[in-house]
Amino acid sequence: MTYSNPRFTTDELGFIQIALTKVLAAAARGELDLNRLAREERASRGLDTSGQWVGFERAAEIHRGMP
Repeated sequence: MTYSNPRFTTDELGFIQIALTKVLAAAARGELDLNRLAREERASRGLDTSGQWVGFERAAEIHRGMP
């Protein structure tokens, strides 16, 4: 399968292939906000919106204010 986003390789996007079907279905139905999930994950890693380390407290502040 090829992905329609040329900015990322199949290897970089391959994680989606191991996602549970119920998770993919929930995301497709809009029941799971993958953008919010990504923000929460970045915050838990101490990263800003560009993926740069800013520390846990600052990352929480950055991502808390995002829709």
